[in-house]
Amino acid sequence: MARSMPDLFERIILDALDGDRTEHFNERDDGYAPPSSGLQYLLPHEKWHFSEREAIRLARGPVLDLGCGGGRPDVYFNTIGQEYIGIDTSPGALDACLTRGFRKVILMSLTHLRFQPNCFKTVLMFGNNFGIPGNYDGIIDLLRDLHDLISEDAIILAQSRDPKATDEPAHHQYHEINLERGRPPGLVKFHIRYKGEVSDWIDLLLCSPEEMSKLADQTVWSLKRVFGERNLYVGLLQKK
Repeated sequence: MARSMPDLFERIILDALDGDRTEHFNERDDGYAPPSSGLQYLLPHEKWHFSEREAIRLARGPVLDLGCGGGRPDVYFNTIGQEYIGIDTSPGALDACLTRGFRKVILMSLTHLRFQPNCFKTVLMFGNNFGIPGNYDGIIDLLRDLHDLISEDAIILAQSRDPKATDEPAHHQYHEINLERGRPPGLVKFHIRYKGEVSDWIDLLLCSPEEMSKLADQTVWSLKRVFGERNLYVGLLQKK
């Protein structure tokens, strides 16, 4: 029987809650491995990236947070009195939310959303979560699935980054490698290294605003506005 891989995302968030050192490495399949801190999953609203702080002002409840992690948005919506539900596939991430007093979090996959029709007015996809499906078809399928879950006047606030908006030579070289393999330039394959353990490989698709717009146009959605700079932005999607 194959050994199951550890849920390192779970451990990082729970360790961050305990105040432990949570430096980990998101190692790309070309060996590029920048250090990261688990504290980023627990940041208060005032320390969020500019694009998130600006976009979140347009959110109206009920809010569905796809990939809620440690529950950053839950704190914000509790403060302003908006109804919020977060979903994640990491049991530990949800444990962290419960530890922080957040009760409306559910273990659920983006590919099996189980909610009644028309029950949300805002969908959040922060933390580059627009690209969680890992490929263009997966993103299109998700956008189509969301159509029935949210009201006609609802919005999606989706964060991503233009992979080419960088001066880092290693990133440009990676884009060329992707193209040679027949993959989109912004399709990142990585795993997490933390305290001597390694996670499964993860595919995350990073999209330029133009790519986000083209993907949305293949569904009922349309990109209406962009918050922030190309290297990290939030797109506002509305139904056509």
